Amino acid sequence: MSSGQATTGALALAEMRRRRTRHRLGALDWFEVAYRVYLFGIFGGGTVLWISSSVNDATVAAGTLADVGRHGPAVLGLLAALAFSAGLRGGSHGGPLALEAADVTHVMLAPIDRRHALMRPSVQRVRSALSTGVGAGAVAGQLAGRRLPGSLVAWAAGGALYGATVALLWVGAALVAHTTRLPRWLATAVGLAVVAWQGAAVAWHVPGPADTAGSLGLWGWRQHPMDLTATVVAVAAVVAGILMLGRISVDALARRSSLVAQLRFAVTMQDLRTVILLRRQLNQEHTRHRPWLRLGGGGAQRMGFTHSLWRRGWFGLLRFPLPRILRMTALAVAVGVLQAAAAKGTTPALVGAALAAFVLGLEVMEPLSQEVDQADRADGLPLERGELLMRHLAAPAVALAPFAVIAGLAAVVSLGAEYIAATAILAYPTVLAGAAGAVVSIVRDAPDPYSPVNQQAFVPPEMAGFTTTLRLVWPILVSTLGVCAVLLPRAAARTGGSVEAASVRGAVGEVLFIVAVAWWVRLRDRVRRSVRAFMAEGRSYTAAQRRQTSGRTT
Repeated sequence: MSSGQATTGALALAEMRRRRTRHRLGALDWFEVAYRVYLFGIFGGGTVLWISSSVNDATVAAGTLADVGRHGPAVLGLLAALAFSAGLRGGSHGGPLALEAADVTHVMLAPIDRRHALMRPSVQRVRSALSTGVGAGAVAGQLAGRRLPGSLVAWAAGGALYGATVALLWVGAALVAHTTRLPRWLATAVGLAVVAWQGAAVAWHVPGPADTAGSLGLWGWRQHPMDLTATVVAVAAVVAGILMLGRISVDALARRSSLVAQLRFAVTMQDLRTVILLRRQLNQEHTRHRPWLRLGGGGAQRMGFTHSLWRRGWFGLLRFPLPRILRMTALAVAVGVLQAAAAKGTTPALVGAALAAFVLGLEVMEPLSQEVDQADRADGLPLERGELLMRHLAAPAVALAPFAVIAGLAAVVSLGAEYIAATAILAYPTVLAGAAGAVVSIVRDAPDPYSPVNQQAFVPPEMAGFTTTLRLVWPILVSTLGVCAVLLPRAAARTGGSVEAASVRGAVGEVLFIVAVAWWVRLRDRVRRSVRAFMAEGRSYTAAQRRQTSGRTT
């Protein structure tokens, strides 16, 4: 291809993208968009500052501050190592770019330099990851600055720099892994080696590969210029990946574009179950052909219905692939570490623990999700649907036990051996209660055969927006309530009471909370039918009264 043809193709591509942008944005009212951004900035930022300032956590003691300075870089570096590992795996699976199908079909096969054609989508991907990392890091930094020495502005800036470095590590690793066609097994091996090395740095205080990246998160307190090497490495990885864009696989882009289009539609429709399934397809994560353990035989004539559901649940759970088990292990460790941070006095860590427990619950509640996916089959069984769904909770509840042990061990490592008894009491109930939000989310999305199709047609827009927000937030609130039992032993430790007795009270409260959620699963359909019948009876009575009134008038 001659230079003139390449220039003509590049100009045509630029003109086509300008036209598409004008068509897409032509109907937008820029004043309205600016007003929404202004409101989001004011209310979003104001809400974060109000919530963080309302949590009156005490400033850390001198001994704790020394521990933060000694162990903080390794712990924060573990997050950077996980981001690097995730980037390698995502790049080996075809990420991180996701083009539209038309771009893959026409632009990628056109006589245009592929690196030039992919430059704009790559910059957009880097920009979106960078904005997410900077925002999350700044929020976490100003939360940390309320307990650690240094100004809130310095902590927000340091957190933003740390978040930007982690985001660039993820994007850069993904681009390099994709453009170099890194084999999946090698990407997994390298990622696990880096995470294991950094985990050893956390556990045994040896130098880790991501310590400098983690040290950036403490720049609100003290600054080490050597830490900027992590940012330089992250930027270099991104630049190297962009320079090798011409080696990107078109087949991987085609597969990923179709899945990402479905994923965006599922997010728009708030279909969380479809989002999870599509994410697994993007990661090429498939269930095992052979289970990890084989269950003993049991004839259908000898098994009761509950036993059949129990076996069905374990048939699915025992086929989890190794990457999913490792991901669930990491989530359990996060729950334990964040619960320990909340026990030490960092109350906002409960939100992170709730999110980790919520995602862990989504992973392990696969039998319940499969039953919700097969709604027509469930309606044909000789059992009320609420009862059926409640019985599907048994196998996942037992499967969470080893992850509760992992979370407990992580909490003991963070808190110290003197909290072994309290952790042993609270670990399993807390993990179960934290996963209750996932149960609420899954059961809530189950199709309702008794609901009219046009039920939402007459809902006012204001009420519809409130309902949508409530649907998104409610499961997270349930998980947050489920992990709050750690506040009882924390209060007992501060007032000189018995930590073990407070842990027992918290465990009893968690058990009651779990029972309440299970009871809600069982009675949800029954209560909704009763309410719907009551409303229908009220409407029929009102209609009869109107007919009588109109008859008397005529």
